[in-house]
Amino acid sequence: MSQQLQRFTWTEPALCTYHNDLKKAWFVYFDFTDRLTLKTVRKQFRGKLHKYSTVKDRLREGKVFTEYWKEELRSGWNPFLKDGIHKMPYNYKVSEAFEKILALHISSLKQRAKETYTYINKSFLEWVKANRYDVNLKDFSHSMASEYMDYLIKVKKYSGRTHNDHLIVLKVLINAMIEREWTIKNPFKKIKPKETTIGRNLAYTDKEREDLKNMLYKKDRDMYYFSQIMYYCFIRRSELARLRVGDLDLQNHTITIPAAVSKNKTQESVVIPVGLEAVLKEMKLARYDKNDYLFGYRLQRTQVPYANINHISTRHNKFVKQLGIDSQKGLYSWKHSGVCVAYYATGKDIYSLMRQLRHRDLNTTQIYLKSLGLTANDVFRNAMVA
Repeated sequence: MSQQLQRFTWTEPALCTYHNDLKKAWFVYFDFTDRLTLKTVRKQFRGKLHKYSTVKDRLREGKVFTEYWKEELRSGWNPFLKDGIHKMPYNYKVSEAFEKILALHISSLKQRAKETYTYINKSFLEWVKANRYDVNLKDFSHSMASEYMDYLIKVKKYSGRTHNDHLIVLKVLINAMIEREWTIKNPFKKIKPKETTIGRNLAYTDKEREDLKNMLYKKDRDMYYFSQIMYYCFIRRSELARLRVGDLDLQNHTITIPAAVSKNKTQESVVIPVGLEAVLKEMKLARYDKNDYLFGYRLQRTQVPYANINHISTRHNKFVKQLGIDSQKGLYSWKHSGVCVAYYATGKDIYSLMRQLRHRDLNTTQIYLKSLGLTANDVFRNAMVA
């Protein structure tokens, strides 16, 4: 490779946008030179950029396409080969292929999707190496892929929904490899998704909630704090992991969710219920800087954010497993449980729940309550008296 790099040189791949003119076909281009023969060719590649109809989307995909060609050149792509294919042969190991394709693919994703792809990729490669399946990519078979997906259900005890999430990501990554001619088959293609319960959110029973709360308090105090704020304030996991200490106003009993943190990209706030005040008091938030993350590195108050939010659920669910609680119930069951308790504690005041849930309208709240089995029909129920 060192001799080839001395003989062949190329300019850095760049994106031609015609000053963001969507009517023209954008392309990635670079010059490739054979220093021995002094021959230079200019290469242009349009890929599928024309399929994107907005400047924002086309620039995003253009960035990915540009990074792809940088990687191709570093990997030995050479337009002077005689076979007309213009590519050096690939023979990636499974781990090498997935690491390369992940780096190319996630550059166009939002932060939450990046974390999901990274986590699923890491989980898969750990299993591959542990089971000595880090073979050449072309030799990774359907039976190996099926074995991994079975492992997620039988050993990891993942739900059907989580199984399906992993399956989707792995299929996407393999398909991206097929597009680049690293392999010709997708070993995950024929694996069918697991059946899932649609629209059903599960809350803890009173006993499960009490047992889990006591275990977290004794064995993982920061996770206990995290779960209780979710229980009382209905704040999403990703939002809670990005809140700062200064976002809590203990004097006015509110928590602000900044636009940059909120899933809806709108600044919102929730009320701090009386039941949560003792938990926040125990956290001694006054001793920390207002810019510290409320749940940063290791879920502690620090300037360093929690690296992979998916790990928070994994950290929590090991306690669920220890208590023998249904594996379908996880970290978000604290939110579901809090809503169920608040539903009855407020006299079924749907409007109050809507505000604390930060829903845009009552219809959204009613749909969510229905998923918890809290559909209110008291008029009909009380009318049907024997």
